[in-house]
Amino acid sequence: MKIIIPENQHLSRLTKNIDFSFNTSIHIDVSRSEVWRSGSYYRQESERAVLTSVSSPDLHLLRVFVAVTEAGGFSAAQLTLNVSQSTISTQMSDLEARLGLKLCRRGRSGFSLTDDGHATYEAAKKLFHSCGDFVADINARQGSISGELRLGLADSLMGNPDFPIERVIEKLCVLMPRVNVILSEADPLTIERQILSRQLHAGIHAFPNHAPGLRYLKLFMESQSLYCGQGHPLFPIADSDITADTIEKSKYAARSYYGGKLKPGSLHPRPSTATASTMDGILALILSGNFIGHLPMQTANRWLDAGTIRPILPRVVYDTLFECAFANGTRIARQIEVFEKVLSSYCAKGSASSRASDSN
Repeated sequence: MKIIIPENQHLSRLTKNIDFSFNTSIHIDVSRSEVWRSGSYYRQESERAVLTSVSSPDLHLLRVFVAVTEAGGFSAAQLTLNVSQSTISTQMSDLEARLGLKLCRRGRSGFSLTDDGHATYEAAKKLFHSCGDFVADINARQGSISGELRLGLADSLMGNPDFPIERVIEKLCVLMPRVNVILSEADPLTIERQILSRQLHAGIHAFPNHAPGLRYLKLFMESQSLYCGQGHPLFPIADSDITADTIEKSKYAARSYYGGKLKPGSLHPRPSTATASTMDGILALILSGNFIGHLPMQTANRWLDAGTIRPILPRVVYDTLFECAFANGTRIARQIEVFEKVLSSYCAKGSASSRASDSN
């Protein structure tokens, strides 16, 4: 038998006239979860809250949650938020109650997000980016450009004579002084994923494949030469004595976003035991003396001058195309239009914006 009673009714009053002598189980539901079952009380978890709107206090609590997540815990977020740990704990509890979700765990093992916490973090980031885009759109209607311009970049751009990224940023600051330019470094696959999820407005990298939903603006070509480091068996050997077979027996430092493949198709080195998504990572593997790998000139120059790395067979060089990826669509924010216009002066000769799926 199941009896449901209102929250504000006292359980003992409603059950005093019930005959419990018969042999059965009685289940009494109350919204505050007080239940009688087979002669004993127990607590029943209340139903989850249903979120019907987002208010200004909700946004504040979500910003606290994002700050805690990115800091890695309550204690570490105190400096960022400029509040005490007990205040953060209270705000997090308020947010969990508001959403009806358990967002994180704390204990001896440290701070960690639950599955619901991970999903809420990603949703909150999208929400804040949308709010920023809204502000930028309204300001643009008033004739001014403001808000954010979030760009993802390859880690090896600095020092490239064909694409002075610092001059690009200089022009953006002159043309859009009220726009907050936010730069981050990532591998090309991460950049594409973050553009599609609206975490980034655009990204510059060598994209091995073109993702559906994005358009690509060709920028410049970059040469990648093959190197080895001090301590590698090939380091003291003259180029005239190095053969393709010798190279193919060497361990290769592969780029994770190329699937571990060496770009020149004529060479097939041993299966890679190490990969990296950045040029600094590839360089570290080469400097270890255990791997050969490709590097752009601006990354290699310092170490060439120091004599700690050397090029192998100048013919084992390939050129890679760098592009800027944008979200494909008819609605383009003003700051993105300006950014694309600035980039146009650095485009590869004869290139155009496209969604072609040509492999780099």
